[in-house]
Order: sequence, then structure tokens, then C-alpha cells
Amino acid sequence: MHFSSMKQAGLSLVELMIAMVLGVVLMAGVLQVFITSKQTFNLTEEMGWIQENARYAVGFVAEDVRMAGYYGCASRASTTANVLKNSSNSWVTDFGKGIYGYDGDSATFPTATFPRPVTATLPSGLPKTDVFTIHKADLDNSFQVTGHNANSAVIDIQGTHDFPAGTILIVSDCHHSAIFQTTGNQTNKANHNTGNSVSPGNCTKGLGLPVVCTANGTGYTYKSDAFLMRALGHAYYVNTASNGVPALFRESLNSGGVATTKEELIQGVENMQVTYGLDSDGDNIANRYVAASSVAAADWEQKVVSVRVTMLLRSLTELAREPQPFNYLGISYTPTDKYVRRVFSTSIKLRNRGV
Repeated sequence: MHFSSMKQAGLSLVELMIAMVLGVVLMAGVLQVFITSKQTFNLTEEMGWIQENARYAVGFVAEDVRMAGYYGCASRASTTANVLKNSSNSWVTDFGKGIYGYDGDSATFPTATFPRPVTATLPSGLPKTDVFTIHKADLDNSFQVTGHNANSAVIDIQGTHDFPAGTILIVSDCHHSAIFQTTGNQTNKANHNTGNSVSPGNCTKGLGLPVVCTANGTGYTYKSDAFLMRALGHAYYVNTASNGVPALFRESLNSGGVATTKEELIQGVENMQVTYGLDSDGDNIANRYVAASSVAAADWEQKVVSVRVTMLLRSLTELAREPQPFNYLGISYTPTDKYVRRVFSTSIKLRNRGV
């Protein structure tokens, strides 16, 4: 018997449906792998971004804070004369403490000077972000004194400086320091006269202690063992950046006056808590850390020997599938958003306070 060969004419409906199902399953698997890989990549990238920003923020702040209150060889308030007019009226000219803190939970915050970010998605029980200021001498702008005519209020220096009139300066030897506003434009000297040529100006031309706000005040003459330096003032706080992301900001004293410039340092910083190490037994080691509101006025210069800064950083985008609880200063919080958060902390010894 002879059988004729039969040719394949196509796929049956059942075969076609099976092929389509297998294709959909395969594509779903590939898509799931892609989505998972993309989520993992995004998470890894954002966590790296958080850690990089935290490392920079913590390191930057620590380097600045470490030298707070350094006004030269003699840096204690008991040996420092601040002859600026109404120096305690603004944080910018208040050089008496070296470091000073503002408790974010105080009823006086926020202020126009130190605002804070809107954090509606964070629990209401989270402590409000703190603010702190530091003052110190700029070692990169230091000049040796070659002569001082106290009666004429003129300090001569070795070399030339670029301090315009109105710049806040510090002159210091190992016995005494003075903070004043230069009233002249000479590049090889600094004037510390009174008058209306700069604002706020000096209340006296006398650079000695006690500060007496009369024309001559208390006299003090610096010799060749003294140095003239630019004075620095910085304020650190958290606010919202122009793109809506919370960020760490710094406000800095400008040269040529008491105006300040605000700059955004690091994005992603959502909260900053600062506590201050108090030395209660005179061994120059902190016995306890307290909030700014618990530091007495006299203790800022006499007993604060270290600072502990704790920052809460979050991701740029909402990466998580559900709100992520986080632990901040020993307390667990659950936000209503889906950002990923991490906490970073550092303790900083003030080099100008003890050993």
C-alpha cells in the first residue's frame, strides 16, 4: 500500500495558545528580573549618595567645629577683648563664646535668620532641627605684627593683606587677644579707630581689658610676637533647598563688613541634633552631653569642651514600597512617606578647650 506524504500546513489553535502563554511567562520573568535589578540599582545608588553626603557633611562640620573659639595664642574669653559696638546684638559679632547653640525645640524657632524645612511626612514627635554658630580666627589669613601704635590705633604687619575696610580682624599674642573692625584700606597695616567709617564700628580704640567703650578705653600694645588674622563666623542650620529637598546650610561672615552669605552645603540632611559636652570636674573631659537649652550662659566658654552632632539624612526619591521606620537618638519613628533614611553621628573635641 502506498501512503502519500502530508505537509505541515500551520499551527493549531491549541498550539498557538500554548506558545503565546509560554512567551508571556518568559517575558514576565525577564521583565521582573529587569524591574528587580533596576530597583536594586536605584537603592544601591541612593544609599551610596546618602553615605557620601553624610561623610562629607560630618567631616566638613567636624573640621570647622574643632577650631571653634581659637583666636590665636590667647583664646579664652577672660583674655579676649571684643571692642565691636553692640557685639552681643547679633550672632555675627558675638565672639565671646566661640561656639553657641540654639535648641530647635525652643519656642523662639524658627526665625527669619534660621528657618527650618517643612517635614510634614515625619512624625510630630521628632525633635526640631538645631542650629549652632562658631567663631574663630582664619589661620590661612595670618600676618605677623611688626609694630603697634596704640595711640594712633595702627597695627603694622609683615607683608600685605587684602582685608578691605570693615573686615572683622583678630590680633593676638600669648597673653591677650582683641577683636575689632578695621577702619582703613592700607594693605600693610590695620586701623582700629572709632568713628562712623564702618558699621557697626569699634566702641573704643583701646584693645585692652576690661573693655571700656570710651574714645581711648583700656590701652594694650601688641609687639612682634603677635599675629593679625581675619575673624570667621559660621552658622549651621537645616532648611529646604530650591529643589524642595532638605539640606544643610551654612551662613558665613563676609569680609569688608558684617554682612553674611548663605550657602547650601549638602542635600538630603533632614534633621540635625547637637548636644554639648560639659566638663563638670575640671579634667577637660566631658562628663555629660546636654542640649543647648541646658547650657548656662557662663558654661559656653568655661565648660563646653566637646560637641556631638547627629544628622538624619534621607534619599532623594521615595524608594521603599512602604514607610520605613528609623531609629533616631534611641527612639523609633515611622514616617508617612517612603524615603529611605539613615542616621550619622560624630563627637568633636574642641582643640581650644583643654587637652
